[in-house]
Amino acid sequence: MTLFDLTEKPGSWFEMEGGGRVQLKTISTDEWREIQKATVKKGPPEYPKLDDKYQRFQADIVDGDLQMEMIWDKTILAWENLMDKGGEPIPCTKEFKVKLMLMKSPAFRDFYLEKMKAIDQAEAEQELVTEKNLSSG
Repeated sequence: MTLFDLTEKPGSWFEMEGGGRVQLKTISTDEWREIQKATVKKGPPEYPKLDDKYQRFQADIVDGDLQMEMIWDKTILAWENLMDKGGEPIPCTKEFKVKLMLMKSPAFRDFYLEKMKAIDQAEAEQELVTEKNLSSG
């Protein structure tokens, strides 16, 4: 028997050095489809001649900037105690997620990339354990 976990992953909290914490998760298949639908368009058809025959070719045009912004918005769920230089709380909105990821200082971006890598590795390991348990049972 094969079992599938159909529940949405709630995300994991990570403490930032210097204070504050951030809740992150990987994107679901449905979220990835939503992002693809919003950021990938078909280019104009082209008809190059290959082997003495015209072939129809149509490339995808990807809005990479929008794609990254949507991924960050879906994977950064919340944060606590992140303050601007005036000591005011930074609201956890798409706008500020993008600003933090694109800042000249890479501190937030490096933190995000490190923790997302850890989440990906943990999910891959859990998947292996689940498959091993199912195959040995």
